Amino acid sequence: MISLNPIPSNQPLNPGDNLIEHLAVSARPAIIQYSKTDRVELSGRVTINWATKMTHLMDSYGTVASDTLFIDLPVTWRSLALVLGAAWCDLEFVAEATQATAILTDRPDRYLAQPAEIFVTHRTDVDAALVDVDDEVLSHADQPLLSVPDIIGNARTETPTGRYANYYDAGAVIYNDQLRLDTATWWTVIDTWRRTYPVILVDSAAATGLQRIIQDERLGAQQ
Repeated sequence: MISLNPIPSNQPLNPGDNLIEHLAVSARPAIIQYSKTDRVELSGRVTINWATKMTHLMDSYGTVASDTLFIDLPVTWRSLALVLGAAWCDLEFVAEATQATAILTDRPDRYLAQPAEIFVTHRTDVDAALVDVDDEVLSHADQPLLSVPDIIGNARTETPTGRYANYYDAGAVIYNDQLRLDTATWWTVIDTWRRTYPVILVDSAAATGLQRIIQDERLGAQQ
């Protein structure tokens, strides 16, 4: 059962609380991605709009709650928004492509032998037999129709985040240019969002200015 009671802004959400509603009304950014030349910021509301469109896209291909999803993606603002949509669909994330009824990836050639629906993102050359997420997702509505499952509880894991993610007083920094999205990284994202803080994605070029980023985004001290 998802709680609809308002959560005080200084209190982190718990498993069972409505993360989607929480992000949608937050005044803080949800995702900030730094590269050598760019800074991309998504508010909670914009992140939820992308996630909502993803729920409609997956539903249009018959992917429903309790189906299994294998994810093989880089860690980008787009990946996080799309995977949030998949989590909203209440799909079971699995560790092997052979276990999946659907696959979300930027490397579709690796999975063509699998009998799964393949959703492709971060690519401009998508075979017509596969689902071109980036081409199709924006055509879908941003009005939510699905109830919200326990996204926080489903994402929780005891797997350590490793050297690519660091928590700060007011956010998390993820070094993303050599990282693929795994369960530990996804929990870092969800754990940060449930605390109403932004997830900061930084590639190796931007990381040379990390102290300035920490200062500019008011992240505070590393935990």
